[in-house]
Amino acid sequence: MLKPITVRITPERAAMAFVILASALVGRQAAIGMDTAQGLSGLAAILGSSMLVVMVKSWPKPEQVKVRAGRDD
Repeated sequence: MLKPITVRITPERAAMAFVILASALVGRQAAIGMDTAQGLSGLAAILGSSMLVVMVKSWPKPEQVKVRAGRDD
């Protein structure tokens, strides 16, 4: 059921959407009013989601392994 959705959304796009969502939520709450601790927590959330994008982009792709088919003895 979820396979068509997960095939279309690449991990890079999902991570980018997470950064945009986190930034929008923190920006909205900052506009309403935040104290210092909440502002620093929001900044940490944005930096954490940005680090997720960097990890997804720099993570090595899995190598294809050739499997030799043998007979069962």
